[in-house]
Amino acid sequence: MDKQTGIAEVVESIPRGATIAIGGSSLSRKPMGMVRALAARGQGDYTLVVDVGGPDVDLLLGCGKVAKVIYAFVGFEVMGLAPHFRRARESGSVEFEEWTEYTVMAGLDATVKGVPFLPTHAGLATDLMAVNHSFRTMRDPFEGEEIVAVPALRPDFALIHANLADHQGNAVILGDGHVDVLCAKAARHTILSAERIVSSEEIQRYGREVQVHRVHVEGVVEMPWGAHFSGCAPYYRADLGHVQEYLLAARDPAEWDRYRERFVTDRPDDYLDALGGMETLVGRLDV
Repeated sequence: MDKQTGIAEVVESIPRGATIAIGGSSLSRKPMGMVRALAARGQGDYTLVVDVGGPDVDLLLGCGKVAKVIYAFVGFEVMGLAPHFRRARESGSVEFEEWTEYTVMAGLDATVKGVPFLPTHAGLATDLMAVNHSFRTMRDPFEGEEIVAVPALRPDFALIHANLADHQGNAVILGDGHVDVLCAKAARHTILSAERIVSSEEIQRYGREVQVHRVHVEGVVEMPWGAHFSGCAPYYRADLGHVQEYLLAARDPAEWDRYRERFVTDRPDDYLDALGGMETLVGRLDV
């Protein structure tokens, strides 16, 4: 079955108020092309689920598309804090639910396993239980020790960027898969973007690196540089120069308006042109 689609169809398929799990981690392999399209044209009021968020969460917050964030961390690594995330967190303009990396994985895994929660020790002897009232403590019915019940996370959509994919939705992720496989399995609808769409025969040559399988995927978008300005190893590294440009723009409302006009678009070719074209990016970031 051919599942290739376009970015416009992706945006139209995600309704207002949807819960969206976003793959990748921090500045690594974020589905930024799809995120920009949602920021430019999406209906908004989204609930975002991220293990480690970065430009994905911050951009959608800066464009006013978010009602709630379920997260373990949001930031820009060595480049500093996420400015729109910080402002929204401090002002209370958006609802935030603080989890840990492991509990996000456990919540997604509970949905995959078809159970309402999963038990864990994560969160005990920390302040997490005080700030996240979604969790419950309970007694292990076998040993009697205290444990934490992590509720299932049930995303409506998962957005994932892969190195390669075929038309059927099988996707190669080279290197760390982060929580992408859990997101793909837990979501009702999973949409992939990929640097290249190749034949199923070529995909099969990658063996275990085919981390996302077609049974979990509803749509596939071919999008070279679709993770920019995060990286997509081993093809290109995170564009720290553009990260700096983004962070400077996010500090000032007028500069942010100019940044949005220039870079926040649902047209990937326009985005690449605004960056100086593909040759410029290859010269600066191709590894």
